[in-house]
Amino acid sequence: TMRTRRGDAVGVIVSDLTNPYFSEVVRGLQHRLREHGRSLLLSDTDQRFDEGKRQFDLLLDKQVDGVVLFGDSVPESVLRAHVRRRSRVPLVTVGRDYGLDGVTTLLVNAEKAAYEAVRHLIDRGYRRIGHVTGPVAEMGAKTHGAGPRLAGYRRALTEAGLDAPEEYIVHGDWRAEGGATAAVDLLALGERPDAVFCANDLMAFGLMRVARVAGLSIPTDLAIVGFDDVPTASLIDPALTTVAMPKAALGRAAADLLRQKLDGSDGSGAGPLVLDASLVVRGSTPPRA
Repeated sequence: TMRTRRGDAVGVIVSDLTNPYFSEVVRGLQHRLREHGRSLLLSDTDQRFDEGKRQFDLLLDKQVDGVVLFGDSVPESVLRAHVRRRSRVPLVTVGRDYGLDGVTTLLVNAEKAAYEAVRHLIDRGYRRIGHVTGPVAEMGAKTHGAGPRLAGYRRALTEAGLDAPEEYIVHGDWRAEGGATAAVDLLALGERPDAVFCANDLMAFGLMRVARVAGLSIPTDLAIVGFDDVPTASLIDPALTTVAMPKAALGRAAADLLRQKLDGSDGSGAGPLVLDASLVVRGSTPPRA
């Protein structure tokens, strides 16, 4: 490594390893990297952009072969500076398209998946549908993951001729605590929602807990849809209807894209690679009587 300034390690940065979604994606990534003969150096930013910058710089100092970034783990300004320097360390971004030359991007069609999730609620008879979205801002920059899901939510309601009052859209923090705080706001409304679409499963779990403490029955009084399909979603009672992200496939695809860049055969000029997600219907969204 000292002679060639190249090793066999790939740096990976995620925003929150306590979220099982990232654990499953990273596992798929690690398995594919192992097939490629490479190891993995994993960093967790704890949803802090300042920590993301620090971890990114540390990985570059360790002379990793390449870096895979998930979501909003590193400030955009840091990545733009990296590209301007014409660094030899290639980047693959997962979940966010920065529009940077030479950076390969892997996305999931979250807007379409969110639309289908809310459309499912509408088709089952729910009309007052709330939404727990992601944070408004993080270290002065808008978070990307929440945007497409909010757009899908609004499109489904608009096409059905239903209102999406601003008070029905509450911001969480991607964690169960954020879902619980959002639940307090939603359940305090004079006309509370009869269903809620959450931008990830962890916030849905927090919402469910607070709703039960408030004396509501799920799903009789409140139907809930999540996003990600983490393992716990199928184990709780009632099991959570949610959008199943292609987690292992995302990890494998990210490793393959990075390998292509390292081999000089990537198609980064062709635009982002987009995978589809699918709705998994379970007991938290029965047809409304």
